[in-house]
Amino acid sequence: MLQYTVYADLNCPFCYALHEQLSQFGLLQQVDWRLVEHAPEIAIYNKTSESQAELASEVFVVRSRVPNIDVALPKQRSDSRFASLCVIQAAEQDLEKSIELRRLLYRALWVDGLDIADVSVIYDCLIEAGLPAEVTIEEAQEDILTSWQESWEHGNFNLRIPVICSADGRTSLGLPSPTDLKAFFKGEEISSQEISRESCPRALRQTIAIYCDHSIETIWPVIATLRNEYNILLPSSLGELKTLLHEDPPALLLLSTEQQWNEMFSLCRETVSNKEELPLPIAFINQEVDDRLELEAYNAGAADFLTLNRAPAVLQSRIQILMQMKHSQDQLARSARIDGLTQVNNRREFERSIETEWRRAQRSKRSLVLIMLDIDHFKAFNDHYGHLAGDGCLRTVAQTIKGTVQRAEDSVCRYGGEEFAILLPESDLKGAEQLAEKVRANIENLQIKHEKSATAPIVTVSLGIASYSPSDELDPNELIEQADQALYKAKHQGRNQVC
Repeated sequence: MLQYTVYADLNCPFCYALHEQLSQFGLLQQVDWRLVEHAPEIAIYNKTSESQAELASEVFVVRSRVPNIDVALPKQRSDSRFASLCVIQAAEQDLEKSIELRRLLYRALWVDGLDIADVSVIYDCLIEAGLPAEVTIEEAQEDILTSWQESWEHGNFNLRIPVICSADGRTSLGLPSPTDLKAFFKGEEISSQEISRESCPRALRQTIAIYCDHSIETIWPVIATLRNEYNILLPSSLGELKTLLHEDPPALLLLSTEQQWNEMFSLCRETVSNKEELPLPIAFINQEVDDRLELEAYNAGAADFLTLNRAPAVLQSRIQILMQMKHSQDQLARSARIDGLTQVNNRREFERSIETEWRRAQRSKRSLVLIMLDIDHFKAFNDHYGHLAGDGCLRTVAQTIKGTVQRAEDSVCRYGGEEFAILLPESDLKGAEQLAEKVRANIENLQIKHEKSATAPIVTVSLGIASYSPSDELDPNELIEQADQALYKAKHQGRNQVC
């Protein structure tokens, strides 16, 4: 009897990614892979804008979690029942070939974008796996699939994610990291993984958001040319799109509408007018050439107007040009927000970031933490060793801070002179204190000689921490002032410490 049981759906990108990982690690033979349907009613709702938005978001997360695994947005989820029955039937003939059939079906959907409910797709996968093309599904296979479904539903796993159960009672939910996955198969307990786009770093691929107020079937030829090279997000409503633009803007926004032209033009004007904070190219997609609409789009600030009567390769090339322009703009923007000496964010970027994170914290009702850091007796260091040595010290300290701060959402800024700021969204004082102490110790461990310091014969730093749950009655200056007061206290109490 196998030690591990997996409950997974052919229709789930997380399940596909887990299957690929186990295959890469040579662990599939240790697993009883039981196919279930996370959503048996998929055929009813799989073409709604909400389900398509959810699907695009899930593919985005998988790419972020496991960038070494090929996965691309399919047109829609398939009805996977018959494909699952074929895998069960194949296992009764040849277990190894059934595993290969399962792998081919997963890749047909999640790499090639094919419909695995299509008999011709299943036929091709059967032949490639070395199995007979003739498949006869009997009551015995139906009973096995039903029993697997009931076991999964009665397991109280609740979420539509892969589940690994071990014979000794341990359970892994979701898509673990490669390290956690290997640890689980070595008999260790691991923490459950939450499936949340907000908790994941942005994938290395550039992201395109596409808002379509009609059936996505119309513009699928455009998406099909982009889905392998770029992350695709499909917000299901204007409200969801506006939230995305404010909180996690893509590299490019494509708008396709049949009835909401005025609303789309207004959205374009509003977004483009905010260029300094959100340099985002916008292109419209229309069925055919319409000079009046195209002119209105350009007047609203659109970067391009694409028509579906052009060859897909032409549309792809024009979108690639827009993405290259966006990349160039981002490079210029980066040079404007990075401190040239220390290569961390500058004061201007700090002021922009704290305003943005303050508003986000107001919406999420989470706290915002700020650490202010000052190099102890830096003027004496400069006077004694010279400004070139002082610049080198600032660079080394800045990069040490940056290397210690691990979360992607945290930011390190040069606040001015020898003072730095670390902004920690959705953190707390306890976690911030541990981080600040680690920063202090790492800088102390650099052992940069400082003979003129009254604190120690090496370079040290003092740090002050403040935390607020932002409200309408407060503003970010309150947080800065409190962190400054904590920093002053650290200096007053002898420096080289956290307050």
